[in-house]
Amino acid sequence: MMQRIGSPTLKRAPTSDDDAAVPDWANLPQGVAMEYLDASLHDAWVVSIRSDLLKRTVSLRCDIEHLRAFHRLPDGFQFLLGLEGAQSARVFRYSIWPGDFSVPPGLSHEEESRLVLEYQAKWREESLSWTEFEKAITLECEQVLDLADAALATSKELIALRLRGHVNHTVYHEVFLRAEKLVISGSDGRIFGLKEFQKLGEAFWEDFSRRPATPLPEGISPITPAGGEGLR
Repeated sequence: MMQRIGSPTLKRAPTSDDDAAVPDWANLPQGVAMEYLDASLHDAWVVSIRSDLLKRTVSLRCDIEHLRAFHRLPDGFQFLLGLEGAQSARVFRYSIWPGDFSVPPGLSHEEESRLVLEYQAKWREESLSWTEFEKAITLECEQVLDLADAALATSKELIALRLRGHVNHTVYHEVFLRAEKLVISGSDGRIFGLKEFQKLGEAFWEDFSRRPATPLPEGISPITPAGGEGLR
């Protein structure tokens, strides 16, 4: 009997022998360390994304104006999030439920949060082409991904990165990347360790918290780093 040989373009499905847990946001296994990167990436703009299928890399170029100014980094300095050994790149957008929604005045913060979460639960998640998403991200006309929050899950062999924010400051997107390694660098070639990168943001927000409070117009919340819970 002839033995059928599988095509190299068909990916083998998982089997019971595959006991290595794959860290992914769809189902994070136990024992995976998770760290929020909001201190440094909240309010960052992802201004370009580039992939190389042959080299298995994904590079996200981030413009973080407040960190550049606070730490007196060179004009035009940007941070690069480089993923090596990339295995997965996915992006979703959310179509907002078109029904009526409003928050009655006088509600407590907890009641307001509950109403917002119930409203967001009616939004529809829609998958997008990663290739088209890459092409869409550009500084031209500020077609950037304005980050609300970011988180990193790490296992012994893999990392998973989640980025959430708005494209063109309007449409909410979620980005999920899985790779063997994350390298953070500057546009001048400097390499930043994860803790070092986090400390850049922590120093800024610590200084920000000491600044004199400025009265805000009614209905506008003060700016603070996201706590990792962002929009759903």
